[in-house]
Amino acid sequence: MNIFKKALNYIWLHAWKYRVIERQHQDYIAQLRERKQVNVVFTAIDVSLWHYHKLYELMAADARFNPSIVLTPCTSHENYEKEMEGLRHYFDNLGINYVDLGEDGKPADIKKQLNPDIIFYTQPYEYLLADNQDCRFCYDRLICYIPYAFWTGAGKLSYDLHFHNLAWRLYYSNDMHLKDAQRTATNHGRNVRVTGYPNADLFLSASHHDVWKMMEDGKQRKRLIWAPHHTIWRKATFSPQSNFLWMADLMLAIAHEYKDKIQFAFKPHPALLTQLYKHPDWGKKRADDYYEQWRTMTNTQVETGDFIDLFMTSDAMIHDCGSFRVEYHYTQNPVMYMLKSKLNYTIQNDFGKRAQDLHYIGQNEADIRYFIDDVVLGGLDPMRPQREQFFHDCLLPPGGKNVAQNVLDDIVESLNL
Repeated sequence: MNIFKKALNYIWLHAWKYRVIERQHQDYIAQLRERKQVNVVFTAIDVSLWHYHKLYELMAADARFNPSIVLTPCTSHENYEKEMEGLRHYFDNLGINYVDLGEDGKPADIKKQLNPDIIFYTQPYEYLLADNQDCRFCYDRLICYIPYAFWTGAGKLSYDLHFHNLAWRLYYSNDMHLKDAQRTATNHGRNVRVTGYPNADLFLSASHHDVWKMMEDGKQRKRLIWAPHHTIWRKATFSPQSNFLWMADLMLAIAHEYKDKIQFAFKPHPALLTQLYKHPDWGKKRADDYYEQWRTMTNTQVETGDFIDLFMTSDAMIHDCGSFRVEYHYTQNPVMYMLKSKLNYTIQNDFGKRAQDLHYIGQNEADIRYFIDDVVLGGLDPMRPQREQFFHDCLLPPGGKNVAQNVLDDIVESLNL
């Protein structure tokens, strides 16, 4: 009997429920067509993951839409208050209104306070936000999602979570991602539209703000980013992707050694600090002291927020992050991917493999020094023509429009506004 119930529950969640939600969406859209204005909510979970700015601006200028931004840091993060303050500071500097906390001082209740018709989420994971904000309780509305990163993985986590099947629209970067969804998702990607990568609009902007600190001697140096991932723990199912633990002291030493030739920006994954707090060999004091060293050396800085301007005003990068495998190629600059062990080479789709193959691979200190001395400082960069070709083939938005306009056009057409 238990097996029978489990089977029925599985069928309900993975087949019937998706169809029921689709019909609910159709009924909801029919009601919207009678309305003069559509309420849209954009969730903002972290400054570095915010990529809806251009779309928000388009909707704010369009009388058919009433957009709002709600601050929604992960409630499970130890740095919740710090992340909330970072979001406030970011939007205050832009002069953009946002919804902060509810009247009771708790996370804002999205449905009760704003009655959204469309909700744009930043991440596709359930149980991530407060209950009155989490997607689990909002599938009756038109949920939209643009991946916060370029998916280079080929598995179900990238394309077949409940969210992927229950959302109204998934706006993916290119046809290669659409084909992955069609092969992997339970609903065969019926809710996917190809509009381009959202940050492309920012990467391709005509101008970028120089976020690198001024050197005391006023001399220009090469600018190198080090961006370590947060997966420092070994789990039963995979080896840690991050190389931070063995690179931490080395990169500080290299930064000091090259202080007259290179500026370094330490760009850790937002979750790395939390993971270091929990690590038995690190803890809060050691982790905070380490970050402080990067803040205070004459040729170094810490960057924990937005990275578009940082990338576009740099000369090279060393990293082991998933989405950066693709995003840094918008600069067309040389980049090294750290791969201490082939066991850490995650399963990738064809798109991810192509982006990965355009990296110099680093497995030890000698590889890092070769990249710095010969490629960054010496200018020996044989892969530059291939990176330029990849940029034109895979990174430019379709249709000759910017990504935000592609998304807006699809919503207007789909709702018959």
